Amino acid sequence: MARKFKGKVWVFGDNLDVDKEIIPFRERELGLMKDGNYGKWVMTPVDPGFPKKVKKGDILVAGTNMGCGHGHYEGIIGFNQCGLACIIAESVDRNFFKNCINLGLPIIECEGINKMVKEGDVLEVSLADGKIKNINTGAVCNFSPLPDFLMEILESGGLEPYITAEIKAGKM
Repeated sequence: MARKFKGKVWVFGDNLDVDKEIIPFRERELGLMKDGNYGKWVMTPVDPGFPKKVKKGDILVAGTNMGCGHGHYEGIIGFNQCGLACIIAESVDRNFFKNCINLGLPIIECEGINKMVKEGDVLEVSLADGKIKNINTGAVCNFSPLPDFLMEILESGGLEPYITAEIKAGKM
């Protein structure tokens, strides 16, 4: 995982619920998401074409309370399967934040992000410096960089690979 990257922006609103907007709970319960194909379903309740439009390295920008509701992993797995580089939101549900880190998906809280981007813009994100630059407009937004221990988990690909490497290195 790179600490600095560029990606095209997909903009969504507030209160994206894990079971209502991020992954359609009904379809999951009916067994339509077989073989872990969550990437084909992610965000379809709010944008049915999202899985076909999103490309590897793209960035999802959301409003407040991103990932509210239940702490299911399927939505984050779907984002990873689509190749999202990261999620940036005005505010993030704590369980969703933890689950993103655990699955190796960078997630950033950045107040004011919705005011500086529109869908299709390209952002340059520096996780280490805590800076987001809109390449299209030149606007810059700052955020609190993630602590080193969370960056180590992300760079390992998530919590499980991080712990496995720590055990192999004799650190645990």
